[in-house]
Amino acid sequence: MWEQRCKVALSGVGFSKVTRAADRPLAAHALEAVKAAVADSGLDLAAIDGLATYPELPATGHAEIDGISIVSVNCMMAMLKLPNLAWHIQTGSVNIGGAVQQAVNALLAGVCKYAVVWRAMHNPKGTYQNLPGTYASGATQFTAPYGFGGPGQGMAVAYTRWLERHNQTREKMATLAVTQRRHGHRNPHAYFYQVPLTREDYLDSRMVAYPFCLYDCDIPVQGAVAVVLTSAERARDLKPRPAYVAGYGQRLHFEVAGRIGSLSSYMDGGRSSARLTWERSGFRPKDVDVAQIYDGFSASVIYGLESYGFCNEGEALDFIQDGRIELDGELPLNTFGGSLSTGRIHGLWHIIEGALQASGRAGERQVKDANVSFVGASAPVVQGTTFIFVSEPY
Repeated sequence: MWEQRCKVALSGVGFSKVTRAADRPLAAHALEAVKAAVADSGLDLAAIDGLATYPELPATGHAEIDGISIVSVNCMMAMLKLPNLAWHIQTGSVNIGGAVQQAVNALLAGVCKYAVVWRAMHNPKGTYQNLPGTYASGATQFTAPYGFGGPGQGMAVAYTRWLERHNQTREKMATLAVTQRRHGHRNPHAYFYQVPLTREDYLDSRMVAYPFCLYDCDIPVQGAVAVVLTSAERARDLKPRPAYVAGYGQRLHFEVAGRIGSLSSYMDGGRSSARLTWERSGFRPKDVDVAQIYDGFSASVIYGLESYGFCNEGEALDFIQDGRIELDGELPLNTFGGSLSTGRIHGLWHIIEGALQASGRAGERQVKDANVSFVGASAPVVQGTTFIFVSEPY
């Protein structure tokens, strides 16, 4: 097992209000979330000496303007003016889960004492999946002319292959969307808080990229979330009960840049990340009490359940039936509502919920006796990261 397990803890969490459109600068959302996370920890801002984020704007054809469409480390430094800042980083290859893992490494190395990680997401005007202009260069010349304007179309191809290979039907995915929406009704920060969704709503909704309908896709929002990480020893002196990082992993499967992800890419990427997480933590899927698996598109949950080892390949759509992923089920899943209900703020919200469940701070959606919490923080094909949080060091 990993010698550094349970030596870093996640303490405070913070949220900005999520909105459907850019009603105020993204920097204001990020600052609100960061200040809330620090306050939740019971710290003063001056104590924060580490900063990390993944600032990329996940939309094509829109300018990256710091403070407006992204919030970089530089932008946050300018807003906070931290007197004791000792370390910062922004990642570019493993999404926000990679920024959290880098913060863990920095704390283990002793280069900072209290690190804040945030993810701020902009919802630009215009169609999210459409490519602007009439000229495709580089890798897009092999994809854009055929309708692949964004990740949804590419993932739809892999999901179609999965359904055909395993003789399954897309209608079974309604269980995931409806269950996660019910979970989101217990999360006041969710965009779809108390907005109902029925199986009929799911089945009658318009197609976005077959076999994905509208409710297979996360809702684009403007908002931010943040966390505070510190050493296990320091966390015990802070206000909230912490969750301890027992292990983590990154995708190690090679993927050709610009290529549409194949079904094998999703599965192999997830397996490589999960293998490291299981080995480092010493746990196995059967030990997990609650799981948060990234759901930018619903099929990511299916790939995650199988590649992380919670069920056999081809069984995930059947696995999620019969109440198994409810709050009192065999494997409570995406208990905060997932991205499908909270909004597209990538995987930091999944990490937050994984930690909240392990620390017993999830409120009315708290899973009973949730001591081992698994998180798949991003789609496993390119940027996969996974975590185990536990309630007590071991």
